[in-house]
Amino acid sequence: MKNSIKLSNDETLVKEYIERGKGLFNDGEIEKAFKDFNKAIFLNNEYAEAYFVKAQAHLEMYEAYEAENCIKKYLKLVPDDPKGYWKLVDIYDLTGDFDKCIYYCEKILEIDKKNAGIHLKKAEFLALLNDFKKAIECFDACLELIPNFYDALCGKASALLSLRNKKEALEIYSKAIEVDITKSAAYFGKSEVYMAMGNSISALRFAEKSYAIEPENEWYKCHYTVLKNMCIDSK
Repeated sequence: MKNSIKLSNDETLVKEYIERGKGLFNDGEIEKAFKDFNKAIFLNNEYAEAYFVKAQAHLEMYEAYEAENCIKKYLKLVPDDPKGYWKLVDIYDLTGDFDKCIYYCEKILEIDKKNAGIHLKKAEFLALLNDFKKAIECFDACLELIPNFYDALCGKASALLSLRNKKEALEIYSKAIEVDITKSAAYFGKSEVYMAMGNSISALRFAEKSYAIEPENEWYKCHYTVLKNMCIDSK
């Protein structure tokens, strides 16, 4: 039986096709890469990693439907692997289906309740859907695990500002600045809060700081320029 392929040899060849496909994809040889991914799946259609790698390639090509199909096949083979659900979150984030993003965040949390990153992701999606109260609950869950999580502090402060809780938002942005003075988001956030309070002088001061840290950010530049002109005109 010279032409028969043993499982061990088959698995080695599957891995070779996957790795070669990844290399071809990175080199821009897209069609050839997918041919190798498909060869790997043809040799062993129960080799989960082949579907995951193919899904990632589709996602990088902004082919959300194809990526979704591959990941769902992956999850049939490894239903308790959180990285499969993470990939679905990425896919639905790409398509703007934030309700599904939240659903799969919850699937990950069923497996790993102490994953601060996924609490943060869920909170951000809730904020995008304007469900700020639930978003704050998720930011708090994240901050219980990592009290000085900069992004969670800024996210919570932004949600509080959306609920017009300006004082607490200001306090939390200040805490974020204490955590990391080199990042711009909290300075910009404080500027927004001061704007909402009608304090354009303080708003300008923090807008200038955020713009100085991240001068390539066009939104920061616009915000700073508008405030600067407002303050000049008011003199």
